[in-house]
Amino acid sequence: MRKSLVFIIALMTLFLGNSCTHKKEASSYNYDDFKTIHPDFKLNSKAVADGKLLKAFKCEEKIADVENSIPLSWSNVPKGTKSLAVVMYHYPKKDDKSEINSYLLLWGINPSVSEIPYKMANNPSWYMGSNKDGTAISYTSPCSRGPGQHKYTIALFALSETPKSLPESNSLDVDLNTFMKAISDDNIIDITTLTFIDSNQ
Repeated sequence: MRKSLVFIIALMTLFLGNSCTHKKEASSYNYDDFKTIHPDFKLNSKAVADGKLLKAFKCEEKIADVENSIPLSWSNVPKGTKSLAVVMYHYPKKDDKSEINSYLLLWGINPSVSEIPYKMANNPSWYMGSNKDGTAISYTSPCSRGPGQHKYTIALFALSETPKSLPESNSLDVDLNTFMKAISDDNIIDITTLTFIDSNQ
């Protein structure tokens, strides 16, 4: 299983290797191609019902470029976890994984924490990265304008330690690419995900 995680993170790093602040480019590798080792390690959200994002949590109002964050909860953090991290991402082009956007970046979360209430992602107990556009320390709410269904994924990482290269403070410089590069091969104990659809239909 450890070898599997090493392989996963190596591919993730390659996948995110050529990102820039506003447009995140990636290789053709399927970022979602990994398996949770501990099946009881679960991530949930009250904002998601039947696999779809509830309307009340779409297109949150921006105030000074900051938006209210999605509520999250999790259970059965694996033994040995010293730190948790959360990322939320979306491929803006259907059936094309050459570009990726991130909507939430959190790290340094104590493993005793089991939920992040609505609006509370920016918390002094852990650290937060940039929003989707790299303009503020904030969450970005799904607000898909195009037709059809748009899939979003939230990943919760159980880590053996907080990545040393990430700052011990909120940082606008931390985007998804920076975060993934900061995770060492042996740092990930497990990953669990929550995937949902934002639909304009």
